[in-house]
Amino acid sequence: MAAAEAQMPFIKNLASSAKTPTTDRKLRTQSLATLQTYLSSRTGLPAADALKLWTGLYYALWMTDRPRPQQALAADLANLVLDVPAACAAPLASGFWSVLSRQWASIDALRMDKFLLLVRRAFAAQVRFARGRAWAGEQVDRMLDVWRRLAFDADDEDGVSLGLRLHVLDLWVDELEREKALGPAGDGEDEEEDDVAARDEWVRRVGDMVDALRASPVKSVRNRASESYADERLPWGTRESDGEGQGEEDEDEGWGGIDD
Repeated sequence: MAAAEAQMPFIKNLASSAKTPTTDRKLRTQSLATLQTYLSSRTGLPAADALKLWTGLYYALWMTDRPRPQQALAADLANLVLDVPAACAAPLASGFWSVLSRQWASIDALRMDKFLLLVRRAFAAQVRFARGRAWAGEQVDRMLDVWRRLAFDADDEDGVSLGLRLHVLDLWVDELEREKALGPAGDGEDEEEDDVAARDEWVRRVGDMVDALRASPVKSVRNRASESYADERLPWGTRESDGEGQGEEDEDEGWGGIDD
């Protein structure tokens, strides 16, 4: 572990930049550039290295104060998955979800907003990863498998943190729409028929993960999954405007995280 940390001093610099207001922006920029260079040179990313890396990045954001630096760092960290060789993207994403799930319950109320934003930005970046590969292929399949195991995990005993899972259920449709995974063919950009078919199949596979959670024994997960799965923006969405079948308790649980 000590040897690996010595090879990644930019993590320490990134964390230190959060504590030095007069130099944090410059140091953060330099540290992120070094980190991007380091990741882009990798031919593989072992799970242990991805966990170690994201543990350091988690604490870097933890110690970052003030809204604008927090927002900038959250976006930069989320986009790291786009800076690595394709074969490293799924392991890096797996490290992200694993570390966030492990740490979620320990995030205090004063820091929660920036981590809610980080999750939203990371999910969106992982959608862009799939879009950049025309929604299909081995690396896209690997990323979907990471989501199935660590974001939309249907195992309620050993799965992801409940709070993190609920947040993902809150945001997934919004981010699919934002990243042009939803909507009619050719909406905002030229798409070949095969690309549209691949996109729709990819969305269906994500929907299947949410569909599995509609049978969760945890009421909050079951209700949130059912509500988001029926969103009218989805190809199969049938949400009723009057919220039929949703009680007052479910409406209270429907907060959607940070409004971007």
